[in-house]
Amino acid sequence: MTDIVLSVHSAPDEPRSLLAFHYAQAALALGHRIQQVFFYEAGVLHGRLAGQQLAPIAAEWQRLAKLHNLSLVLCATVVEQDYQLSESELHQDFALGGLTEFSMAAAQAERVMQF
Repeated sequence: MTDIVLSVHSAPDEPRSLLAFHYAQAALALGHRIQQVFFYEAGVLHGRLAGQQLAPIAAEWQRLAKLHNLSLVLCATVVEQDYQLSESELHQDFALGGLTEFSMAAAQAERVMQF
């Protein structure tokens, strides 16, 4: 069993976002543990609510997180500075965090995968 941290930099509508999700599913099915999924750059848009709904792939991340008790973390700096999103525009299952939280999780993980 390997401890993994995923870093998702691609927007919800990009193919790499779906690739990251499928990688997470496969890793979990093989018995690996995902310590954190950190959404950075355009990846923070996974947590944005559009008309009170998440993008389809973001909703899949949410279901996977609930099923496997995964931590979904949006980079707070990118959310605030690059996209000017308020907490009310974000889904409650996505936590705000920073590079400190990501680096702490990455330091404890055996693998860090970036998409």
